[in-house]
Amino acid sequence: MANKVLNCRFPRPTASCQLFCFPWAGGGSNFYANWGNMLPESIEVTGLTLPGREGRFKEPCCHSLDTVQKEIISALIPKCKERPFAFWGHSLGAMMCFEVARILKSEYNLEPERLFVSGVSAPHSEERKKNKVYVRNLNDAEFKDFLRKLGGTPDEILKSEELMALFLPPLRADYELVDQFDYDLVGDKPLTCPIDITDGEYDIKHNLKAWADLTKGKVTTKMLPGGHFYLKEKENMMRILENISSYYFE
Repeated sequence: MANKVLNCRFPRPTASCQLFCFPWAGGGSNFYANWGNMLPESIEVTGLTLPGREGRFKEPCCHSLDTVQKEIISALIPKCKERPFAFWGHSLGAMMCFEVARILKSEYNLEPERLFVSGVSAPHSEERKKNKVYVRNLNDAEFKDFLRKLGGTPDEILKSEELMALFLPPLRADYELVDQFDYDLVGDKPLTCPIDITDGEYDIKHNLKAWADLTKGKVTTKMLPGGHFYLKEKENMMRILENISSYYFE
């Protein structure tokens, strides 16, 4: 299972830290796997591949958040026991990496050294719940309009029936995972690791301050120019990589 979920394009068995990257809705692992060639030798990067895309294209997309998270955790546990690790996630990926980190800590006594989250309000915040778009209630035309407004999906894909036939199933499946994500903070803060937050200046306003409710560690916030998919812009991506490198460069 692990070889299907974990996409490590540039293995570094002597690296001091592993960075596991969680995809955004409809995204794959290759975008992040390429980071492995742009970060210092002290960091090994692994992108997480969900069913129905890239090397798992022939598998049916998964519509259950619980099933997806269990598969990821099963793949991660052996790796996380080997060396220190950190998580990066954007949008859906940020919510998933928080939830996986929470479960790893509470059930397996494993915690990331740092959580890098991007492009989303804290999972328990009222803003995230208020701005939810329930994709399961949208027809295909409405869903395409939602994607167009969000940005990140090229126009040539949105205008092509053949391409949309390929891209629509994983996009819909992932946004259904977003629909299912419902976290309420009860009791103590679930994490102790630092949380490093990045967001696009022109995206909808997110409640980033509420991420501090979820950890006893230090929380830092950086804003970069761009909308929801600011991280796809080369200059922003390089700033993200420089920020990650500043914590782990040896």
